[in-house]
Amino acid sequence: MARPCKNTNLLSKHLTREEKQNRLEQEYKLKGKADNIAPAQELNENQFYLFEFIKSELEESKLLNNLDIFILTKCVIAIDRLQNIESKINKNPALMFNKDIKSTKESYDKDFFRCCNELSLSPQSRAKLANININAKEEKEDPLLKALREDDEE
Repeated sequence: MARPCKNTNLLSKHLTREEKQNRLEQEYKLKGKADNIAPAQELNENQFYLFEFIKSELEESKLLNNLDIFILTKCVIAIDRLQNIESKINKNPALMFNKDIKSTKESYDKDFFRCCNELSLSPQSRAKLANININAKEEKEDPLLKALREDDEE
């Protein structure tokens, strides 16, 4: 099965400046606005708290936009349900051997990990984003690269 396409800023393969610019332009056109990031459905108190927490933590990265509300909503529901299941197991450890509980937990685990992947919530994704941000900043500040860019524009 083919791997999902990554955001241009997350790619590890080398693209020419023109290829990268074209991809960035297309991604920007498709990204959508980020002016109404609110839950896609009614959430309970804990789910709403989780939604707002993740939203605020991702604000600086500017990764979220209005189209992400559905996956973020699904993510916080999965987290809430997993917390609920774990709470029940902690109160009654025998439940960890119940096949229905195990099956439900596995289903929400899959939802959660899929959402983490889609929203770049894993430590690996965040580290990769941080590295990309650092490299981009260094490229902007590098006097040699600045001079080369200025030559290209002339």
